[in-house]
Amino acid sequence: MNENKQNEKEITDGEVYNMAEHLKELYDKKEAELEKFKEENLDLKKVIMSCYGTIRLLDQQWNNILLDRDTNNYILEALRSYLSNVVEYEILHIENIL
Repeated sequence: MNENKQNEKEITDGEVYNMAEHLKELYDKKEAELEKFKEENLDLKKVIMSCYGTIRLLDQQWNNILLDRDTNNYILEALRSYLSNVVEYEILHIENIL
């Protein structure tokens, strides 16, 4: 009877192979997800850096005569539009607004 219980607990090579294949599939899936997150993170860092540079430019030029108020407003509107698109498509993943 003790021998029967021992035989029931032994795992066959096929079962071990199947479990290993399943774990490999899970690992590959998680690696792909991680790579996607890394790429999204890099893209969002680029967006933040671009916006920061634009804001710095506006800050430096706000009281400067080189850029008039209309130019500053145009740059602000372009920045707002750019950030709206990033938020909608990159962060919230809104595909179709209408």
